[in-house]
Amino acid sequence: MESSAELLISLALILLAARITSSIATALALPSVFGVLVAGVLLGPSVTGLVHLSPALEGMSSIGVVLLLFVAGIETDLVEMRRVGIAATLAAVGGVALPMAGAAGLAIWFGYGVSESVFIGTIMTATSVTVSAHVLKEAGFLQSRIGSAILGAAVIDDIIGVIVLTVVISIEGGGGMGDLVRLGLFLPGALLVGHFVTKLAAVRLVLMETREHRFLEVLALVLAFAWAAQEIGGLAAISGAYLAGVLFGRTILQEDLADFGNLIGYALFAPIFFVTTGMSADLEGLRAVPLFTAALLAVAIVTKVVGCYGGVRLGGFSHQDSLAVGTGMIARGEVALVIAVLGHQSGVIGDEVYTASIAVTLLTTLAAPLLLRVTLPKQAPSAEHDPESEHRLQLASQIEALEHS
Repeated sequence: MESSAELLISLALILLAARITSSIATALALPSVFGVLVAGVLLGPSVTGLVHLSPALEGMSSIGVVLLLFVAGIETDLVEMRRVGIAATLAAVGGVALPMAGAAGLAIWFGYGVSESVFIGTIMTATSVTVSAHVLKEAGFLQSRIGSAILGAAVIDDIIGVIVLTVVISIEGGGGMGDLVRLGLFLPGALLVGHFVTKLAAVRLVLMETREHRFLEVLALVLAFAWAAQEIGGLAAISGAYLAGVLFGRTILQEDLADFGNLIGYALFAPIFFVTTGMSADLEGLRAVPLFTAALLAVAIVTKVVGCYGGVRLGGFSHQDSLAVGTGMIARGEVALVIAVLGHQSGVIGDEVYTASIAVTLLTTLAAPLLLRVTLPKQAPSAEHDPESEHRLQLASQIEALEHS
């Protein structure tokens, strides 16, 4: 059992290593999150073994990813998301169908059974935008058309992925169609109840004199949303956190909550999440299936980019914006890890496939920020040709001129 002293020194090493490696990554013109992920690999068992992944760290990591998606939800522009709704849906469909078919076909070609191959394809359908959201925020694109498409597609992708997973497990005898009914009932119910709860909470909380109490209650609600999504709806907890962020982002508390989320999330819990993700890498296990792992990595990246690119391209995006959306959806992240663990525990996939899946999940998580940074447009979002934005800028200039006349 981990002692409090071990936890303290582990946290100290994680935060210090994250600070150093993120600074180095920034100096090399790389996303800071890439450096933090590398810090996890260096601290983990594959390299130095200085930090061991304990239940306490895993718990803090889970809170970290919840807070990160809550902040992403707060800063999501719903007006912009409605404008890219069709494109995001098409991107999600393409980003699920193509990776699943490609990964399953590759596994069959390598001689794995049909059930195991289909489950490998299911793992590769997952998308984690936690890393991409961090990069988008860092580059100033989170509230842009690209950021809205990526976040919107990720939410839809998560829902489709859960449906696919439920069907696959049901075929294997481990689940039932009741899970699909539960999901179908949960989504509209969560939106309706969530809208009512957040509006009611915002009206009451805005009258509070002490901001600390206000933040505590909001944090409790966010964690409750995350719990409900996982336990009641059968979705990933991050979906509930993102939904809470979107709903609170429509209230008068939006700015205060964004500052609070950035402070507590990005200062403490985000480094812990990214470092522990890097720590999960088992470089030794790759020696057993190096060729399959390399091929699966290539398929995972290419099919996700092509599938999402084609979707948003059909939705009216330009070539460069479509490429940025595609690369922003590469990372498999925590959702794929959960699916892989579930398949391994149920015996659907063996040790080799499990190791390869974990490696590809982590490598795509490492690759996503690099490729996304390269493919993002050089032009700042505020400079994009948006008639509404230009009109607001012109109006502001006219008002300013009148005030100084």
